[in-house]
Amino acid sequence: MMSEIAISLTNVSKCYRRYNRPLDRLKEIVLPGKSRAQAFWALRDINLEVAPGETLGIVGQNGSGKSTLLQIIAGTLTPTTGEVWVNGRVSALLELGSGFNPEFTGRQNVFFNGQILGLSREEIAAKFDNIAAFADIGDFLDQPVKTYSSGMVVRLAFAVVANIDPTILIVDEALAVGDARFQARCMKRIRQLKEQGVTILFVSHDSASVKMLCTRAALMNYGSLSEVGQPKEVINHYTALLSSDNPRNYQEVLSPRERLEFNHCQPETSSNRTLPRLHEYRHGNRIAVIDEVNITKNDNSKVETIETGSQFNIQVKLAAHTKLSDLVIGISIRNLMGLVIYGTNTQLLNCKLPQLDREQKLTVEFQLPCNLHKGIYTVTIGVHSQEGLSYDWIDDLVVFEVINGSHCEGVVDLQADVQIKADAVFCLTP
Repeated sequence: MMSEIAISLTNVSKCYRRYNRPLDRLKEIVLPGKSRAQAFWALRDINLEVAPGETLGIVGQNGSGKSTLLQIIAGTLTPTTGEVWVNGRVSALLELGSGFNPEFTGRQNVFFNGQILGLSREEIAAKFDNIAAFADIGDFLDQPVKTYSSGMVVRLAFAVVANIDPTILIVDEALAVGDARFQARCMKRIRQLKEQGVTILFVSHDSASVKMLCTRAALMNYGSLSEVGQPKEVINHYTALLSSDNPRNYQEVLSPRERLEFNHCQPETSSNRTLPRLHEYRHGNRIAVIDEVNITKNDNSKVETIETGSQFNIQVKLAAHTKLSDLVIGISIRNLMGLVIYGTNTQLLNCKLPQLDREQKLTVEFQLPCNLHKGIYTVTIGVHSQEGLSYDWIDDLVVFEVINGSHCEGVVDLQADVQIKADAVFCLTP
């Protein structure tokens, strides 16, 4: 039933007419009957349903159609073809400062935007103090918006859309403009709205945020909806697209798609229970191939558990299938929620790898201190060119467990120290 759906898109497409020269547009008006425009389809046959209370992450390269899709859902654009059905009050943070009149003050824009979103002046007045406190722009609230910095504009815009009790919240990359403190405040507010059952569409290039925040993810590619699924899987495919030399052909990018199972990925924990079996996602053109990856100690012995405070190595063995001189090898350590705890590569570490001949093999060892708290972690390995072309990438290839991290909480042991500096004590004698 439609009442059980928050957003429904059926065969939605958006076409723009582009002219090579302004004169062509004039000729078409003066001499009708001949089209001088080129058709550009920003969206093609989008079919999508979003359930109430769902948080959907949308990823894709610049120009893939993400913003156009969100504007159609928000009602600021009309689709060329197809049907759009939205159930509930939509609050959208799209283009920076969209909906704000630069000549009006921030206070005036808050009331105007609130009324556009369906609130009465009394309802906006009741929420105004919360909006002002969230925006935290001080006296600028009574100054014209044209005097604001880009960060101040997005502060005020997000404060409005996030504090008017939306049924559907749309956020399109604008949060990247704010400073770190404001971004943390925004993410906290988004999590609160998620807990309250608000339907959220979240566009971001921050893959970790999409995996942590979203229940599903959608991948846009050249105006098409290529995939909708689990955030981790979609982010993996998005990463493959970014590192591909042919991102337009989505199916080719994913082929060959291999899901591998390695025996050394299934260690026994200290309590004799088996770690979760993970199915690795693999992509790349296989010019260089990952042969083996192991977690080792300094004596080169393989390990499956590591103690907090100890040293360990991630040993990567690979083979080149052609002559290579621009090889880069990277590692990414994640927790079981997919959050990247640490990542680096030989290029970032200023380590120039030797030139490899055809069928030559190479072993690279990353040496790390284990500052991780106890828990289960995975290692993703990537091999690519210095320009980012993917040779071989295997996601969550190795699983290991960290033990004996009982003197701290969280994910990372920052090895805090404590010093007590007592004030001088004066004794008064009678």
